[in-house]
Amino acid sequence: MARKISRENVLTTPQLDKIIHDGFYFLSINKNAINNLNVFPVPDGDTGLNMYLTLQSPLNSLKKYNLKKLSITQYLQIFANSAILNSRGCSGVILALFIKGITEKLQTIKNSNDILNSDVASALKNAYGLAYRETTNPKEGTILTMMRVFSDSFSNLSSDGKNPIGIIKTILPILEDTLSKTPEMLPILKKAGVVDSGALGFLIILKGMFIGMEYNGTIIKPLANISSILMINRYIKSILLKNKHRKKSNIVKTILMSFPTKNINNLSLANILKQVNKLPQKDDRAIKQNIVQKSNALSNSWNPDLVYRYCTEFILVSDKITKNNLQRKLENIGDSLIIIQDRNHYKIHIHTNKPKVLLKQCSDYGEISSTKIDDMKKQHHNLISEDKAYYIKDKAVLIIVNGDGFAKILTGLGATDILNYGKTKPSVNHIQNALLKTRAKNVIIACDDKDILPSVKSAITFAKNNVELIETKDIIQTISMMYNYSNTIDIINNAKIMRSNLNNIKYCKIARATRNFEENDFFVNKGDYFTIYQKKIVLSETKIIDAIIQSINKIKQDESLITLYKGKIKIIDNNFLPILKSKFEDIEFEKYYGGQNRYHYYITFE
Repeated sequence: MARKISRENVLTTPQLDKIIHDGFYFLSINKNAINNLNVFPVPDGDTGLNMYLTLQSPLNSLKKYNLKKLSITQYLQIFANSAILNSRGCSGVILALFIKGITEKLQTIKNSNDILNSDVASALKNAYGLAYRETTNPKEGTILTMMRVFSDSFSNLSSDGKNPIGIIKTILPILEDTLSKTPEMLPILKKAGVVDSGALGFLIILKGMFIGMEYNGTIIKPLANISSILMINRYIKSILLKNKHRKKSNIVKTILMSFPTKNINNLSLANILKQVNKLPQKDDRAIKQNIVQKSNALSNSWNPDLVYRYCTEFILVSDKITKNNLQRKLENIGDSLIIIQDRNHYKIHIHTNKPKVLLKQCSDYGEISSTKIDDMKKQHHNLISEDKAYYIKDKAVLIIVNGDGFAKILTGLGATDILNYGKTKPSVNHIQNALLKTRAKNVIIACDDKDILPSVKSAITFAKNNVELIETKDIIQTISMMYNYSNTIDIINNAKIMRSNLNNIKYCKIARATRNFEENDFFVNKGDYFTIYQKKIVLSETKIIDAIIQSINKIKQDESLITLYKGKIKIIDNNFLPILKSKFEDIEFEKYYGGQNRYHYYITFE
């Protein structure tokens, strides 16, 4: 009979939170290694990040609660709901389903202190069962297999009177053995020479949770990244095909010095290197052909033809359609379909070639939110390219701006990355590098000058991120854009809101003439300060303060706030606020340093 947990071994909610945070921490430091093994169902290199993001959201959501006042089942309910809504990618969605399955079963227990080992076993069985049922075409050798073995092992050991955490620690070596066998269960893994990335992620989470800082071993072998593995593989094949195998001893020795077999966490390449090293001096075509076949299989497994390009995820709130009907409508327009239902909320994950058509179709049934569209072709290129950069976050906002002051202002409004240029506008290469440095899967990008837009568009074509361009034409539109940015909304909906609010702020800009000129019958003398409003020169004055006052008089209507953004160009006696406040008593004034090179002042009216 299953043992009731003794009072001294009762797990408190804060203790559970600490355990989950330990698992999250171990996942965070190993997510890039997990990404590097990601070959199934698509080698897009984001499994570790997706599992990380799936756990990050619920842990952030729980920060607003007093954990001492939550029961374990209440904690798990909050955790599961947030994990489902914020799950990412196939492995992240399956992980969220597993958490939901545990929560469903434990919710029936009124008192957390009365949880038995048999209850935990039942919850784990329900968890992996739910994950299997909700996954279209489930495969063995994946995270699903690890969940099943975990559940079965706990059930088999739960009657031995041990503490549940002690039981789970005993199960970890069993899971390690299962992980090592995943290449034999799923042919694509064997050809690619790796264990399953989602299965490894699941094991790393459990190790972090139940061994934590006591664990002194290596969670995962040191890795050569996929680009290096493919490069070595191509080189070895070219040697064999060019009949230069007699030189193989020195070549393989050099390769093994740079990438020792023990450091190559790729079974296929390690096996190929061993075979090459044992090649006889005479020309043995049969052995060479066998090695070349294995080399081709390794290469092809990491360079598949993507049938469906876009990994699309969103939440549909609808009372007009059932889950079965929704599944029938979607299963023919993509693959890797997973639909999770919570009352009238549907969390949908699918790989498709027409994400926008799909979203439009689903919007006919209800409200769409939390949209995420990943270009797996770009992600695949990122995974196998030699200049790869691992993703470390889901989204970023990159602003290309002139001026230290504006850079700080935009950062304060939520921009995560700034490319601050001087008098020389950034090149395509500068912008491409800035996109790479965000290390984000999804990026919103904008610039403060319409003349930079062609370079931005060119850089986007080379980008490894999913990029949404907001075609802002000046700094004020960029500020207006950021006023409407929300960190809790996906980049698709953020971009839609931003684009519709670019012209919310009325403004003018003041510069000083470097020569005499005439524009639209308006003559400006060299040295005068002139004001541009709605793309036209509207006035000029010999003194900057007069230009500011006359600009306000000419442009203001019923606005109550006027903001001045000062440029980098030095102006003698520029403390104009007392004068302006005395002239316009019913208006509030603010002044900030923008640091722009071209214009002395931007003035906004709100």
